[in-house]
Amino acid sequence: MDDFHTPGESHQDELWLVSYADMLTLLIGFFVLIVAAVPLRKAVFERIAASISGAKAAPLQNLRQSVDDLVARTPALRDRVVARDDAEGLGIEFKDALLFDSGSAEVRSEGRKAIAEVAKLLLAVPGRPVVVEGHTDEVPIRTARFGSNWELSSQRAINVLAALESNGVERSRMSARAYADTRPREVQGNVDDRRLANRRVVIRVE
Repeated sequence: MDDFHTPGESHQDELWLVSYADMLTLLIGFFVLIVAAVPLRKAVFERIAASISGAKAAPLQNLRQSVDDLVARTPALRDRVVARDDAEGLGIEFKDALLFDSGSAEVRSEGRKAIAEVAKLLLAVPGRPVVVEGHTDEVPIRTARFGSNWELSSQRAINVLAALESNGVERSRMSARAYADTRPREVQGNVDDRRLANRRVVIRVE
């Protein structure tokens, strides 16, 4: 015998769909709020999109590979230049010994060659903002030229920025930041190892 439902019973059976639709709407709203509250940087969004779609690598992933290739074929840069992905983009980190003499902000000739090579790679990603960050260790400096680590880290960042500009990177896409010793990098080792790791300049591509 065929089942027979009255109109009222059919309406009762479909009520669960209303609740289900309401739940989906709430979930969508919840995720929209999360995205709005924590805006994704362009570089992070590109990495996520490339991972989900399986498409070609994001521009900054290609840039990182180019930096890694440069370091691999240039013995003088090994252990002195490293590229790292982070929430702000791609950081190309230079150990200060490659770029500067102790307590100085003048870029050494060896450092200028390295910066020139990185500048060529930056030209392959035109329009991406470039931030040059200066960092120091926690040992205070007080000389006739630099009254504190702030001045030293600032002038080092500015001089690296100028070197990039002289090698063709547009000044309109660049800026400089000084952090002194306020953003220490956590590394394993003794005091000298930690200080060495924190004396650095980072060319950050966003």
